[in-house]
Amino acid sequence: MPEVNRRDHYFDNVKFVLIALVVIGHVLEPLYPTSESAKALYNFIYFFHIPLFVFITGYFSTNSGKLAPYLFLYIIFESLYTLLDYYLNGRSGLQFTFLLPYWVTWYLLAVVLWKIALPHFTKLRHPILIAVCLAVLSGYVSTLGYTLSALRAINFFPFFLAGYYMKREYFDYLFNRTVKIVSALIIILVLVFLFLYGQDINCEWLWGSYTYSKLGSPEWYAGIFRIGTAAVSIMLSISVLSLIPTRRTRISDFGIRTMYPFLLHGFVLKIMAHLGIYRHIGTWSDQLLLILFAVALTVILSMKGVEKVCGFMFKPNLSFLYKKSNVPISRTQNLGS
Repeated sequence: MPEVNRRDHYFDNVKFVLIALVVIGHVLEPLYPTSESAKALYNFIYFFHIPLFVFITGYFSTNSGKLAPYLFLYIIFESLYTLLDYYLNGRSGLQFTFLLPYWVTWYLLAVVLWKIALPHFTKLRHPILIAVCLAVLSGYVSTLGYTLSALRAINFFPFFLAGYYMKREYFDYLFNRTVKIVSALIIILVLVFLFLYGQDINCEWLWGSYTYSKLGSPEWYAGIFRIGTAAVSIMLSISVLSLIPTRRTRISDFGIRTMYPFLLHGFVLKIMAHLGIYRHIGTWSDQLLLILFAVALTVILSMKGVEKVCGFMFKPNLSFLYKKSNVPISRTQNLGS
């Protein structure tokens, strides 16, 4: 996500919390089919962490943001994850499918699509409402799917737009003591509900990757389920934002470099799964250790040392792709005026 000139530690804290939840969610994912506790916590995280991450990405986006850095990262890490999959799983052939994002790389491609769409939607009278309608209707289009992250990008685009139009002073309403208490109660109640009654929730609804028919709901009213899911996502997102510290904390510095753990943690988790680590995870205490490991991994991958070692991939010099803008030339000047 783009840096701001004057750091607002609140957003550094938010970004670290969210990236830690990304890693925790991915650590718990292999346990989803076999553990009710892991399933409940996974569903809780996925109800809000992607929408909220998209919202924060939109908040820091501009109408004229460059696409090349995201495309470069996408090509690099799509290739690296494809190579890892080839060697770990003994594929018969090495095939790079850049039109079908591999796991976490979907987000990079989605950011590109959002930034392409942004200037067009800002010209509309009701951009967020239109984006919501498109998100609901897209679930009925059977030809949409995982290709180019198209369906996922459409489903989460309203959150991106909401972040883009969000103003900093609006966040201050969330820090009221009463709002914080209500937010804490909402989170507790949702967690209790998911642990007691949420075993039938299909996490694929929370991914935003599938049409309604593929989710087993071909009915004409299936879009209502999408709206309901989004409503819960908004409620939990607001609650989480309300409870995150606004001052500088120990996690603030780690929140500056969230792209590193986001793109690098997958290599560790894929190797763990290949080594059969999850065969030894059975009890609550095992899962707790796994969660603590996920937090520790997030911290380690957010350190400056990782940035120094891997910075050449994450922050390449792409100036050769762009024209120098210090002396702008208008269309009239080109005509010799």
